[in-house]
Amino acid sequence: MASTPLARVPASGRRVARAAAWLSLLALAGAPEPALAAPPGAWPDDEEEAVFDVPAPPTLPGLTRRDPTFTFEYTAAVIETDATSRAGGGSAFAWYSHGEMEMPLVPRKWFVGAVHDSAAASVPGVTRSILLGSPELYGRGVWSSVRGLSSGGGFGVVIPVPRDVSPDDAEVLRTARVVRPWDETRFRDLTLTFRPWFDMRHITGPFIFQLRQGLDWSLVVRGLRSGERRTDIRAHTAFYFGYRLARPVGVGLELWEVYQLTEGLPDERRATFAISPSVRFILANVQPALSVLLPITTPLRGDVASYYAARLSVGFSFPTDAPLPRP
Repeated sequence: MASTPLARVPASGRRVARAAAWLSLLALAGAPEPALAAPPGAWPDDEEEAVFDVPAPPTLPGLTRRDPTFTFEYTAAVIETDATSRAGGGSAFAWYSHGEMEMPLVPRKWFVGAVHDSAAASVPGVTRSILLGSPELYGRGVWSSVRGLSSGGGFGVVIPVPRDVSPDDAEVLRTARVVRPWDETRFRDLTLTFRPWFDMRHITGPFIFQLRQGLDWSLVVRGLRSGERRTDIRAHTAFYFGYRLARPVGVGLELWEVYQLTEGLPDERRATFAISPSVRFILANVQPALSVLLPITTPLRGDVASYYAARLSVGFSFPTDAPLPRP
């Protein structure tokens, strides 16, 4: 069994992730000490914007934000169900909303945030339902260099919330959760989940490389149902390659993997991959983004045959008048 989420990534995917890591290490090795030690506020505004205020990926956060932000994402998906499921291979429709508020404790360095999701789906032959996710609280930190390197990590906790889910609702959830598989743990019943992760980003000219790698360790805090495990561990990796076409426009491609480490599944169903090409617009205090989400291997746990989705993400920033620290 693989010990990291990259173990099941195709060789080309591993080469891309390793290339991004080496680029960051080379930037660190070549940067002079005064540049690395200077706080972000010590640089001119145009240079600071080019290095820190870059277009964020559709799913990953902008690592070096200065101001409080609220991000809203709405996803609409068409899901082709499995022929052996209760839906009998028919097409299901799902809607997913994601809201995230993040507050900087120290601008561009230390952050706290809260996340909440909801999902709705209509599955032929089963029912239609609206399902609320459990809230997640997190904190993260990041170190940054004027040379374009940022690295750090975070720790989130999904707070268990009880819910009364009927067998029909459970089938709807089983179908809808494939649309955002990296956050599926927020929809588990009375399950406490710890989510540590590592972040890295490197910017060189108009090119943006960003990586997130983490683990979800889930603990069921109620009585176990038949065939259910008390604990579950899964890994997730996201890699983003972006290009800033102009100051107000950025395009990119996001690659996600979710790997089930402990769940009793055949090997061919453990790894889930998805890609998401996107375009983002950088306006004054608003950053809307459009993207599509497509599976490139078996969807989550093989619960459905396939799916495709369109996403609208809008990030709102709330500038403060407090100046950034200077040396």
